[in-house]
Amino acid sequence: MIITQLHILDWYDDIITSVTLFENDVYVFNCIQKDVNNGEKTYYCVKIDEISSQQIRDVIEKKKLTTSDWNVINLIFEKNNKNDHVFLLKAESLFIGSDIIFKKIKKTDIRSIKLPFDISTLHTTAK
Repeated sequence: MIITQLHILDWYDDIITSVTLFENDVYVFNCIQKDVNNGEKTYYCVKIDEISSQQIRDVIEKKKLTTSDWNVINLIFEKNNKNDHVFLLKAESLFIGSDIIFKKIKKTDIRSIKLPFDISTLHTTAK
């Protein structure tokens, strides 16, 4: 799948939360791990439904997100955070035109995430 649009919601210390579009599909990407040795990041990707897609498009048009905006994003994320909508992606960076391949997750891999995300636990070192 090729990224056609990428909207950064939160970025800190090279850790990104974004809304990413692939033709007609919209996803919330959240970096859940970064390997400081090689720069590779693992993204938790949640495909959002059509109603949520329009709601999140309204939020991403704002330049600065408020607490209320984050609450909307969290509700959208939680509503769509279910087995057939969740994927993982390993990549060093995301950009428009990237051709990415998702990895399907197991039901036990589903995570509860509160956005904006606390990045303090993400930096890991490969073993």
